[in-house]
Amino acid sequence: MANPSTTSATAAAAATTSQQRPWRAPPPPTKPCHNCRRRRLRCDRSYPSCHKCSSTGQDCLGYGKLFRWAVQPVSVRGKRAESDVDGDGETGSTSAASRSSFSPDVFSSSSFSSSSFSSSTTASQSQQQQQQQSHYSQWNLATTATTPVSSSDPASPAGELPLVRSCSPSPSRPLSRSPSPPAPWTLVDPVFQDAEYPYRYYLSYFTTRVCKDLVSHDIPERNPFRALIPLTKSSPLLQHIIVAASAAHLSNLTRPPLAPAQRSALANANTNTNTAAEASRRALLDALVAKQKALRLLNEAITNIDTVGGDVVLAAVLFFINVELIESGKHGWKAHLEGAGRIMTFLSPDDSSSDPLRDYILSDCFIYYILASAFMPTAPAQFSYFQSAQISSILERAAANSYLCCPPQVLQILLDAARLSNIPTTDDHDCDCDPDGSAPPCAGADAIAQGALRLMQRAQSLDLDAWAQDVRSVPYLQNVPIESRLHAGSAHRLASCLYILQAIPSVARFLPPDAAETLERDIMFHLSSIPEGDPNFKATTWPTFIAGAEARDRHQQAWVMNRLQRLVLNCPWGFIYTAMDALQVIWDMQRGEGEESRSWVQMLKDPDMNFLIV
Repeated sequence: MANPSTTSATAAAAATTSQQRPWRAPPPPTKPCHNCRRRRLRCDRSYPSCHKCSSTGQDCLGYGKLFRWAVQPVSVRGKRAESDVDGDGETGSTSAASRSSFSPDVFSSSSFSSSSFSSSTTASQSQQQQQQQSHYSQWNLATTATTPVSSSDPASPAGELPLVRSCSPSPSRPLSRSPSPPAPWTLVDPVFQDAEYPYRYYLSYFTTRVCKDLVSHDIPERNPFRALIPLTKSSPLLQHIIVAASAAHLSNLTRPPLAPAQRSALANANTNTNTAAEASRRALLDALVAKQKALRLLNEAITNIDTVGGDVVLAAVLFFINVELIESGKHGWKAHLEGAGRIMTFLSPDDSSSDPLRDYILSDCFIYYILASAFMPTAPAQFSYFQSAQISSILERAAANSYLCCPPQVLQILLDAARLSNIPTTDDHDCDCDPDGSAPPCAGADAIAQGALRLMQRAQSLDLDAWAQDVRSVPYLQNVPIESRLHAGSAHRLASCLYILQAIPSVARFLPPDAAETLERDIMFHLSSIPEGDPNFKATTWPTFIAGAEARDRHQQAWVMNRLQRLVLNCPWGFIYTAMDALQVIWDMQRGEGEESRSWVQMLKDPDMNFLIV
């Protein structure tokens, strides 16, 4: 037992010491907190945490150093320095894990805050993280196996902080068949530290893979669609629909049945179609859930469009259309396209814009409307703003790096041809012209044919060389291939001429007898001149479909079908599968009796075959 006198003396000494050395508060921080510094905000430098972070509900990362896990921890001194390093300079204990790890795991930077070292992590949360880790490891393996060789692996552009950082194995090293622990988790951008695990993965997949499909040339820091990611922090609607698009894209990328090239890739990766099917199914479920959440928020956002922001709502509606195109391109896109037209009327986007993101969003909406009009029996009146005279100017703003790689003048000609084909002729017994103007006006067959001839002459007189060279005026596009751009523009021009021939058959009497064969031969030449590895290869879906619809020879039909199969490997959007099915229907009808007098454009205008090819 301690002596009472000794205890009293110790307490008195401690009290005396505390009186002699009063407690001092730590000096105020000299730099902003990590959150404010990253977001470029003025920090109030409160201690121990920033009040600005607390008011916005964020976990302040503090003012000290941020710690990161070492991807390959190596002993640098002592006896383990030699035993840990093999002949290749890698650690023996971690090389197997690194070779077998495809997991795009995420470790939120909030886990390094003071609260992360508490004992609040339960066993169920740890088990859930392990299941998610295994889940996304399986997805990434299936994605790696099914990605075409011509496309580059998803990687974050230079100069951008990736939302997810993963440790990818060297291509020369085989996969390890023995189970091994996963690679250490890495940090994530603090802006997205509160996002769920799957959402961080899909947002990263959007920046590294989906964005490549939305422009012609994916230049680092120049793809305007990556600017949508910071907006998802404050817009749940935009976040849900982008996640839905990414998940649907990933589902198509990994789903069977697979082409022979994909099957061989899976065999080389020591996996099977069951793994790909399961990964595709799970991604599809995530896409449907995120899409449903976005639909619930869409009505509220449109009602409060002044508060939410018209540009944000329009971007969300555009990606609703993209989700439908990624899924199949059937029917569902029409309602969203009508909504986009109404929103643009509210925004008055005819004013000059200096925002590249807004220009590309408006341009894509107009491109979708024009290509949809080609196979619509009538132009709905709901497309109010799409009827304006601002189409050419809006398309011109994003023409340099538009994913379609088509001259704006060709798109305008295609729209005029679609409208002309829907005008009833006075010789038509079904003409329902009303004197009050409630129905479309009628015109003579000769007048319509001459109008179609003028459209073809406009298309043939375009200076495509000057259009292709205009891209060099953009500083970051000075080194893009001009030859393939010229071939893509020529293919679209020829496709529009073939469309006019089929949509307005009466124009044929003003043309040489072999006009259709000449156009078909030329479009095949330009399409075959764009190799699969070229960035403009993905821009040839629509002219390839038109060439396939015109093809009568079985060898040409097989060539077109093979090209579409390679296109869907390069750009896994579901509307390409729908295009292949539509071509098969067209070819079957053309082989039937009594179908020679009916053009394939009239077949596609059937409401039962209503789909969109972009």
